[in-house]
Amino acid sequence: MPLKFGLLCVLACVLTGCALPEAGPKASRILEEAAARTMPPFALVDVTSTALVKSVARPEASFAAYFGEGARDPGLRIAVGDVVSVSLWEAPPGSLFGMASSASGQQQATGSSVTIPPQTINSDGTISIPYVGRINAVGRTPAAVERAVISGLTGKAVQPQALVTVQQSASNTVTVTGEVAGGARVALSPAGDRVLDAIAAAGGLRAGVNDSVVYLTRGRRTMHLPFTAIVQNPRENVRLRPEDVVTVVREPVTYTILGASGQNGEVPFSAQHLTMANAVARAGGLQDTRADASGVFLFRYEPLDVARRIVAPNNPLLRRGGAVPIVYRFDLKNGSTLLAMQNFEVQPRDIIYVSNASSIDIQKFMGLFQGVTGTALSAASVGIAASTAN
Repeated sequence: MPLKFGLLCVLACVLTGCALPEAGPKASRILEEAAARTMPPFALVDVTSTALVKSVARPEASFAAYFGEGARDPGLRIAVGDVVSVSLWEAPPGSLFGMASSASGQQQATGSSVTIPPQTINSDGTISIPYVGRINAVGRTPAAVERAVISGLTGKAVQPQALVTVQQSASNTVTVTGEVAGGARVALSPAGDRVLDAIAAAGGLRAGVNDSVVYLTRGRRTMHLPFTAIVQNPRENVRLRPEDVVTVVREPVTYTILGASGQNGEVPFSAQHLTMANAVARAGGLQDTRADASGVFLFRYEPLDVARRIVAPNNPLLRRGGAVPIVYRFDLKNGSTLLAMQNFEVQPRDIIYVSNASSIDIQKFMGLFQGVTGTALSAASVGIAASTAN
């Protein structure tokens, strides 16, 4: 019986040793994968200094730097589809547009004026002016059209004057769409409307402030910023130009933390700059009884230009092109690493993994061993009792 019991215990140990539960790979396993000689699945980078952190830092996106502040007067120009009104005057004794009359019916030498009915600019891009003919208006500012009208009336009217007004504009607008209360084409004012003005004119945000990202498209160029970045930095609230497109997208900003941390899962953050130290702390830090403090990792795809600054030049991943998978290792037992963590910025969709300490496997094994041996002892006791009874 003692021999059978011993064999049962050994068998239990072997079986349980093959199936120890784990939340993820050990730090040693990650290091082995990074050391693959052919094509490693990722490049491993040890974060030990602030100098490396500066190499990883990405330039901040900026509407102001990319698009410019823009002029106070956006230089609105007449386009096809606009509705234009023209008023004309001439000085006395001019009567080209008719004479003004007094209450008694007698004509007064006060000059004359006329307001031409509103005209919609059609495909030929012109407007019709009495005694002048058709004048090209498309692509010109109202002031430029006024000068052209006055030039056409010179010699026909006495000191002619003109006022050109755009009553309805089909092109001097911006399109606001996406997660706003009422997407629409918003007319620009001569004062120079800004990004937040256009969003407000479209009814404001439909998604939460911290979850909203604003995309600004001008021609073939597009850039995006978190809504909070525009609110917090007035410089990013740039003036818009005709035909700009403002798109608000709901993009919750989160990172994921797994392993031997205080909590596992997606963690939202709204701060512009979230450091690695902040990210670990928000998840409850490391579990004292489980975590390997020297095995804290951050998984991320880095742009090729960033990867070239931090990865050995002979790494085959650099020749593959495109984004490069990088695993950053943080040894929290190292004081310089703790300092570097305060400046290492976490990006949206980063994955942080805290590996288990090696001693955890022994604890798990002993727990399973005790459970199995306890069951075996109970079975053995029952067997002995049964044989004694017989």
